[in-house]
Amino acid sequence: MNRLINDQGKVQFGIFESAIDEINYKDYQMTTPMGFGVPSLFRKLLCNQFVFFGLTGPDVIIGMAVVDLKYLSNGFLYIYDRKNGTVTEANKTIVPLSSKIFIAPTPERVSCGFKLGRLSISMENTKISAKAKDIEIDLDIDRSSTAPLRICTKAGYKGWVYTQKTSPIHVTGKVVHKGRHIDISSPTHMGLMDWTAGHMRRQTFWNWAATAATLDDGRSLGLNLSCGVNETSFTENAFWIDGKMTKVDLVHFDFNPDNFYDPWKIKSLDGKIDLKFTGRQHREENINAGLVATKFTQLMGEFKGSLKTDDNQVIKINNCPGWAEDHYAKW
Repeated sequence: MNRLINDQGKVQFGIFESAIDEINYKDYQMTTPMGFGVPSLFRKLLCNQFVFFGLTGPDVIIGMAVVDLKYLSNGFLYIYDRKNGTVTEANKTIVPLSSKIFIAPTPERVSCGFKLGRLSISMENTKISAKAKDIEIDLDIDRSSTAPLRICTKAGYKGWVYTQKTSPIHVTGKVVHKGRHIDISSPTHMGLMDWTAGHMRRQTFWNWAATAATLDDGRSLGLNLSCGVNETSFTENAFWIDGKMTKVDLVHFDFNPDNFYDPWKIKSLDGKIDLKFTGRQHREENINAGLVATKFTQLMGEFKGSLKTDDNQVIKINNCPGWAEDHYAKW
């Protein structure tokens, strides 16, 4: 088994082609910036984890997440109806160390869940299910067609973040939304997954853009772009065409923070990314709980523009469904 923390309690940093089977964060020999040891209980409490799964299709964009901050955690589930422009959402926050949420530290074999009231989310390796008022989701997923981007970077002076991005993911199954049954199958529908854990900066932010879709010529497309959290020595920026990854340099997000529905311009330093994103709907959270806080806006919309592969092939993007996000967090 390949673990992120070695026998000396040190973190492996870099981009990994081989699987990282366990994020054994409890073995991390964490110290304060001044070199004092941190008790094991606090090392556990300071490790944040979240898993996000998204799905795009001609009629819907779906998002769900299990977020474990140890002392304040939540789950959310939504369906954006692309035809009528409405969002149906369920969102629950729970108290510290609740048994109603769990995330196993195994990104290669995903296992996480959340259950509170009428909201339940389960992601178990190849199965995804979720329920809420007016929503029922039951999916089989196949992550084998795309090798994920696995990366671990430094976060602040003593912290670190491991993230694993998989896009696109083939999906089959069904969605029931307000009594309407929607058959889900690739390549018409595609999914993506973001699995992240680590000792993150006390205060952080990020901008993020992503999609999983099928291009007009039948090739599959995956995209993950970010700025603000994982750029210390390495980046989590990449896109996939028919499962082949093109790694991308630093990315700049140019958008209007006073009106997120103004078009976003997203470009990379190496010229591989030249995209415009237009938001159609959004979900947001604004929580100020003293010890923790979050200001979060996730937009659902469409991309257009171009991507350039390592062999200078230009991929044209037009009306491709996906997400863009602006997030400030105090963990």
